[in-house]
Amino acid sequence: MRPAPCRATFGAATRIATKREQTLEQARIARVAPDPAPFAEAARPGGWTGFRYYRLHGSPRIYYSAYGGDRLASLTERLVEAPKGVDTWCIFDNTASGAAVADALHMQRLLSAH
Repeated sequence: MRPAPCRATFGAATRIATKREQTLEQARIARVAPDPAPFAEAARPGGWTGFRYYRLHGSPRIYYSAYGGDRLASLTERLVEAPKGVDTWCIFDNTASGAAVADALHMQRLLSAH
């Protein structure tokens, strides 16, 4: 017995994603924006718009890689674009090599310049 083919059109995927985001918004649940993101849409926070949450795992080597100045500057711009009054968290989880502390301190300096 062969398995039946399974397909989802882009329109169906979009409707499912929209419903998911609406459900999270109604329940006041924010969706994390991880780095690296498993797919393009996941790179931005989603769900409830009253909270923005970024979790940075290191890239290209997850948990090990430091981000570097240019990448941290780009990430900082994403943090400061949050609407006024919206709590925004950014957690560095690239701790295996100790890169998280240096990255967080660098980003803190970049944020204080805004």
